[in-house]
Amino acid sequence: MTVQMLSRHTRLATSDLDQARAEVGRSFCPHDLSLTERGGRLSMVHNAADVGGISVHYLRYGDEVRITPGRFGDFYLMQVPLKGQARVKVGDRVVASNRGYASLPSPSLPVDMIWSAGCEQLLVHLPRRAVEEAAGGTGDVVFDPLVDLGSPAIRSWLRLVHLACDEAELGRGVLSSPLAASHFEQVIVSGLLAAQPNSSTLTPAPAASAPVSRTVRAAMVLIEECPERPWRVADLAGEVGVSPRTLQEAFQRERGTTPLEELRRTRLARAHADLLEGSPETTTVTEVAARWGFFHLGRFSQTYRAAHGQAPSTTLAS
Repeated sequence: MTVQMLSRHTRLATSDLDQARAEVGRSFCPHDLSLTERGGRLSMVHNAADVGGISVHYLRYGDEVRITPGRFGDFYLMQVPLKGQARVKVGDRVVASNRGYASLPSPSLPVDMIWSAGCEQLLVHLPRRAVEEAAGGTGDVVFDPLVDLGSPAIRSWLRLVHLACDEAELGRGVLSSPLAASHFEQVIVSGLLAAQPNSSTLTPAPAASAPVSRTVRAAMVLIEECPERPWRVADLAGEVGVSPRTLQEAFQRERGTTPLEELRRTRLARAHADLLEGSPETTTVTEVAARWGFFHLGRFSQTYRAAHGQAPSTTLAS
């Protein structure tokens, strides 16, 4: 028996088919929903929480249902069975989803699903825009819809998802910080692109038409003047007047790094300054880390020690 996830964030619990269809439609997209067996009973529970631009959901329907949303359009949906199984048709592929395999429909392909009786799933809703930007602006990104839950990379990615669920249940955890939540969203999206086979490529783009040195300098000014902003590569690129891919390549060519790596370095420097100025009586390392978008305290401590030669707690106490 599974433990109901995100129980503090219930959006709807109902036995009414129309209510269930409308509620899930608001969170995802309009769709057809029907019980597959005559005499079947609905026992729907939908819990959900937002973390930055992504959202995590717990969903069950009770008896077997068929869900036909067509194309998602503007989002990707990782569907991880916690109990039971689902048959998910994505385009021409049919995924048998269970405790060993999740399904990952892409927004440009039609979807038709049957959730078995007793099926309970953890769903991760990822905006299409965020995925395509993280892939370097290559256009439509299509994932392999069959996700091996035994893959080490996917297991690592799911630990981050469960961290989001745990933080949502706490209510006042690190991810309640908008900056930390935005950074976490980027980690989730880029992590999935790295963990699950997809159509995005790293083929070089045409050379930039704008002077590269001016482009990088302008982006660095924005990063250094406003490191607290939840910058995305697309935001920086738009501000300096080039494409996201052009900006990425310019940073790699000139600085051997990426815009987001420079942003993290700048935020780490600001965290260092805050720790130097802070007092152990009024400031904590956790607060400073969260303020600058470092939601994983252990990783922040390792990064900080590598950069400054001591633990952040030592800096704060000095």
